[in-house]
Amino acid sequence: MPKIVDHDRYRQEILTKCFDLFAQRGYGSLTMRQIAKEIGVSTGTLYHYFSSKEDLFVQLIEEITEQDILHATDLMENQSLDTMEEKILALGQFIFKNEDYFYKQTLLYMNFFQQLDLEQQQLVEAVKRSYKRYQEETMEFLGIYDLAIANHISCFIDGLIFQRAFDPESLDIQQQMDLLAKMLSAYLSSKHSDS
Repeated sequence: MPKIVDHDRYRQEILTKCFDLFAQRGYGSLTMRQIAKEIGVSTGTLYHYFSSKEDLFVQLIEEITEQDILHATDLMENQSLDTMEEKILALGQFIFKNEDYFYKQTLLYMNFFQQLDLEQQQLVEAVKRSYKRYQEETMEFLGIYDLAIANHISCFIDGLIFQRAFDPESLDIQQQMDLLAKMLSAYLSSKHSDS
């Protein structure tokens, strides 16, 4: 009897292995043959699921974006979060619990942009879509529909992850998220009083 393969699940397993590989070795330094060897599949299998390294990377970005949002949403829905401050603190807890993952994700993006070939527009667009999706979900979750604030929150979180990677003792994520919540509350209060 032939072996039954859940192709979607197997594709996700390949992407998970590729995430770690790209974070460690970098996008530009790997060929499809090297990727297949490193993750323990045949080159033919890799090409069965992904037409090229670019296609693999685009699907990887799409997959991690969807999984991040799904995991964060599940976590947040299981808590009673009424205020923006509570939601920002819960977001901080989520980041702290998954700090190693987010560090690898930061490495993945930084390496990608460092080795970016301007002709790889498909890849650039995938990263832009991912970033926009994170912003939209953050705005929806916090109930803040100001793109400048969403950009600020994204930059703040990226900076936290980056700083913690180099000196984990220098910053307490929860303390910083609490400060962000207080600053945003004060800013939004003053903005509403000016209106």
